[in-house]
Amino acid sequence: MVADTLAALGDLAAWRRRRMKRLRVLAVTGSSGKTTVKEMCARILARNHAVIRTGGNFNNLVGLPLSLLPVEERHRFAVLEMGMNRPGEIARLTEIADPDIGCINNIQPAHLQGLGDVRGVARAKGELFAGMRDDAVMAVNLDDPLVVEVAARRRMRRVDFGFASGAAVTAGKVRLLEAGGTSFTMRMEGLHFMIRIRATGRHNVANCLAAAAMTLAAGETPEDIAAGLDGFEPFDKRFAICRGPGGVMIVNDAYNANPASMQAALETLRDLAGRSRAAVVVGDMLELGDAGARAHRTVGETVARMGFDFLFAYGGHAADVVDAAVASGLAPERALVCPDREGIVERLRALIEERELGSGDWILVKGSRSMQMEAVADGLTEGD
Repeated sequence: MVADTLAALGDLAAWRRRRMKRLRVLAVTGSSGKTTVKEMCARILARNHAVIRTGGNFNNLVGLPLSLLPVEERHRFAVLEMGMNRPGEIARLTEIADPDIGCINNIQPAHLQGLGDVRGVARAKGELFAGMRDDAVMAVNLDDPLVVEVAARRRMRRVDFGFASGAAVTAGKVRLLEAGGTSFTMRMEGLHFMIRIRATGRHNVANCLAAAAMTLAAGETPEDIAAGLDGFEPFDKRFAICRGPGGVMIVNDAYNANPASMQAALETLRDLAGRSRAAVVVGDMLELGDAGARAHRTVGETVARMGFDFLFAYGGHAADVVDAAVASGLAPERALVCPDREGIVERLRALIEERELGSGDWILVKGSRSMQMEAVADGLTEGD
């Protein structure tokens, strides 16, 4: 009998973790990319070791303990993802997991409803570094000033990563591939490696650098890290590219969304489309509190500024997105508020039949998880 089952679950997982004397724990948090970084780390480490990792997105006060409890003596590493939507959650997860290596991938406007502003996000994410042992290692993103600021409060060993000068793990020659994916050169410990991943966009290269820094801190060789990253393929609904009706290219990025990941997706779509036509399908970004309307207007302004041809918006903030896009120069007949996802599919199919969109053109589908925007991508490909 216990007074608090949630606390007991965490305590049991903490006890189990500390019984495994050989186990080393890698923990990653951040506003975006943390699941991808977790999977990249696990892929690298699994080349030579038995690895246990967070299942799916089991990154909360229930999921993380459930991910740790199955650990066995044979496991050399545990790779854990830490999420939160209010202060104190990361601190508790850090207490349970006792990480040997920790990474704050980035600090961006997300979960503002429970945290107030991006400074609140920084304080909450910073609980990871604050709660780690003095002999643990931080993987620090030099491209994110807030991460650098949080890391500066601790005097621990660190491995810096990013595109910034001075990073121990860095990248160059980033190139988006026509068939989907990205190639780049990764540099660490004086060595250069050509990497090709099946994930698209510069932000996914940044995720590679985070995973490389964490596993380098764990003692993996640069050669094994490069081999583990090469060919990495993201989870379903994370910027997955497929060919749809009429030869149009569909980007299903419907797993989740916040302002920063939306910006990254739009920038990547711009680079992929080049001079081809492109349509953007936007579902609401949730948990933004009072910042929600402004964040969605920024999406509309960005769609217009980047010169995309069509915009379809769905959700409570759809009008914010569309009104801002039209005010920024997108033709009103090309920017529509849609009451349901099925209507978006019908309108897109009509554009394809009328050859307003066709072979070599692009459609991006993105929104927060509960908006279920993958229904648009699935609807377009059904029967094709």
